[in-house]
Amino acid sequence: AALPSAMAGVPESAKSALLIFAMLVTGSYNTLNTKMQYQTCASVPDATFQRKDKKCPVGTDFFERPWLGNMFMFMGEATLLAAYGLTRQAPLPEEVGAQPSQGSGGEAKQVLVSAGQETPLYMLAIPALCDLVGSGLAAVGYVYLDSALWQMLRSSIIIFSAILSVILLKRRLQPFHWVATAIVFVGLVVVGYASVLDGSGSNTVSPTKRVFGIALVVGAQLCSAFQTVFEEKLLTGGPKTSAKKVVGMEGFWGGLLMVVILTLMSTLPGDDAGHYESTPEGLYMLAHSPALLALVPTYMCSIAVYNLTGIVVGKRMSAVVRCLVDSSRTVVVWAMNLFMYYYVSEDLGAPWTAHAWLTVVGFALLILGTLLYNEVLPAPGCLRRHAGGEAGGQEERSPASSFTGLDGVLS
Repeated sequence: AALPSAMAGVPESAKSALLIFAMLVTGSYNTLNTKMQYQTCASVPDATFQRKDKKCPVGTDFFERPWLGNMFMFMGEATLLAAYGLTRQAPLPEEVGAQPSQGSGGEAKQVLVSAGQETPLYMLAIPALCDLVGSGLAAVGYVYLDSALWQMLRSSIIIFSAILSVILLKRRLQPFHWVATAIVFVGLVVVGYASVLDGSGSNTVSPTKRVFGIALVVGAQLCSAFQTVFEEKLLTGGPKTSAKKVVGMEGFWGGLLMVVILTLMSTLPGDDAGHYESTPEGLYMLAHSPALLALVPTYMCSIAVYNLTGIVVGKRMSAVVRCLVDSSRTVVVWAMNLFMYYYVSEDLGAPWTAHAWLTVVGFALLILGTLLYNEVLPAPGCLRRHAGGEAGGQEERSPASSFTGLDGVLS
């Protein structure tokens, strides 16, 4: 494979930094790209159509298609199956049929057993279903909540992923891991609270619907946390599995599920050309908008790279680290929104507000917690459990030592 050979001489610490950087950049681009898609006015089949708010010219409408966007996401992930097929290295016949050497013990036997095994394809449908359910619950919950509260609730994925790592992966987190996770959680809450103070919360739904929306978003984060932990389990708890295969098959299964969902949404009554979400109209808008024809393909490529780097980070570090890095992209998105508002277009960005300083404080806490969790900053001795103090469980892996064998994971 080209990528592994190109990275063969790169230090492991540089590989980890490169993967985290790629995950941050592509994840941030995905968020900004989706926002630009939703703000793009594209032609609709009805040339006389006019939005009530008249924010788009006659005959056009905003491309607000969250479920069709999910389909684009899964299609982008599925493209990695082609990369997997081109770079797949089948085991040599003599390797599969070889006998373990003297003294190799059970380890060699396990390697030989794993060589002839592969993760069942139906198992890869589970994270795809979690992704679909999680994104769907979050999208519906967003209807009943303001953006600030919605963003704060999404930070609960860090707590869920830490708890599920202990329960499902039998991992023993050091006390400083829990402290770092709490610091990141508080930082994200501070960021959301700053948005509330700046008046972004304008939702006026009833308290009952608001509680319902909160339950949906928290449930969505539980699904997403289970997905990341399950993916780590797939890559570390059984036969060797390629990250490209996992992401590609998730895209395949997710795409099949989305075909059924989009068909139903195109027949159910609603406000979108008489339907809940009209897929034919969405595709028409895509085909007649040069901006969307540039945004959607680049989004699909970016989402593929983002999920690939994310799942490798989850395997070689942990699911919790993956969630921490993903939450950190909030910093990048906020900075890019400022840049676009002042230097590109006020319609695409967000200005510096009265409580932006509180946002900076929240981001500082977020970065502090992330660095502490990954042991970039030394943890105090009082927050460390000494080796041998407790039996059982797997210690959390550190980034410095966890990227050995990265080339094989990507191949």
